[in-house]
Amino acid sequence: MKSFSFLLIILMCLNRNVNCEDIWSTLKTKFSAFMSSVTNTFNDIYGRVKKAFILEPYVISQARFTTPQKLEEKNYRQTFHDFIETIRTTTEAQSSEYIRMGSEPTALMSTSQLASHHGRKVESHVIETKDGYLLTIHRVLNSWPPIKSKFTNETVLLHHGLLGSSADWLLLGPEKSLPYILSDAGYDVWMANSRGNCYSRDHVSKVTQTSKTYWKFTWQEIGEYDLPAVIDYVRNIKNSTEKINFVGHSMGATALLVLLSTHPRYNQYLRIGILLAPLVFMTNIKGPFDVISNMSTDPPDHLLRTIGTGEFIPSRKVPKSIASKFCKGPRIYCNNPLLFLTGWKDKIVTDDPTFISRLLYHVPAGGSTNTILHYGQIVKNGKFHRFGKNSSEFPLHQATLPIVLFSSDADWLATVPNVLRLYLSISNPIDIYVIRNQNFSHTEFVWGTDANVYVFPKLLDYLENGLNVTLVKENEISTD
Repeated sequence: MKSFSFLLIILMCLNRNVNCEDIWSTLKTKFSAFMSSVTNTFNDIYGRVKKAFILEPYVISQARFTTPQKLEEKNYRQTFHDFIETIRTTTEAQSSEYIRMGSEPTALMSTSQLASHHGRKVESHVIETKDGYLLTIHRVLNSWPPIKSKFTNETVLLHHGLLGSSADWLLLGPEKSLPYILSDAGYDVWMANSRGNCYSRDHVSKVTQTSKTYWKFTWQEIGEYDLPAVIDYVRNIKNSTEKINFVGHSMGATALLVLLSTHPRYNQYLRIGILLAPLVFMTNIKGPFDVISNMSTDPPDHLLRTIGTGEFIPSRKVPKSIASKFCKGPRIYCNNPLLFLTGWKDKIVTDDPTFISRLLYHVPAGGSTNTILHYGQIVKNGKFHRFGKNSSEFPLHQATLPIVLFSSDADWLATVPNVLRLYLSISNPIDIYVIRNQNFSHTEFVWGTDANVYVFPKLLDYLENGLNVTLVKENEISTD
């Protein structure tokens, strides 16, 4: 009836003999109010969707700080840029090769900037550990709608290796990098940064550059304090009891096993651990660590003058006289502290000419001398033990989490026999995956140019099927 009356009024108004200005004015007002209501409703829905799926690019959490005002006194975005500017000034003054590489824009980009350059978004969070270290962790924001039909929203936490950072995972670019592959598969990807690297160089009370006590940590503290803070934070942000998938490379694997053996309850917070080239048992290794191990318990002054008393080689350049004894490749690679310790191919085959520039400006990202000495101690003693206490071994049997191990027969440090020994020492090993006859070095598990061929597809297979061993494919790749 109301519809018929409304139509009758309209027809009358169309008759020019009837004055309907007041009616038109009323209708116009009501129509405007209706459209405003529709717009407000749409904006409210959009805001809710954005809040749920398109988070702000930079988040500073104050929830775990006893003195929140300290966050306001520091510009945490500047940490990486201060670090890289110092490095650029130092290295370019020493080498014309670095000047040429520094002209490549991506060489000087932070994790967030690299992601943006790749057409992705990364969110940054600053958290505090129990002992006061301030860590930045990065979260890769999912595409919405998901690129793949499957949208799991399962969490994957990536932890970098020795002297590394979250940027290591992005060095392969927009097509090959593991975080993007995982994100496109529907995973919620977080990347940790351990204390002392270029994204986590602050403390609530200690000054990084002038306080010797700041650098008095090893991978032991990273496992006992950093990882619990990161895992607790991610669980709190997601407000979920859903178990987290963990992928750790090198030192990231070391830290996880410290965590699981000293705080066993975290075995229940994680779903699976995938450890790439884990540094746990380190007998019969190659390279400089074998020499460092002989001086690692009571390091002489001349060693500390060379490698640093707090930060490990803060100049980021291994002296030529030392580098030449262990490395026969190009000087610019041999002088790089990380490549010096882990080994390097004489020739790199890549279809990305900017890769080397990114690599040499981003690694090493910083770490403590004590971390290196601690590895030297476990090389010497053949045990997985606490710093300076070879009789205090970490109880690996407490690590009950299902764990997959990756190894390569060309790895100087995480050798196949060492990884096999670890496989036999933990309580719930799933598989050990060996890459043979590919000249695949220790660092290439993260940013090797063939990592997307030899590592990442298998890693995804373990994430999806690892808890069902019968679904996992052949566990060794070889050209034999």
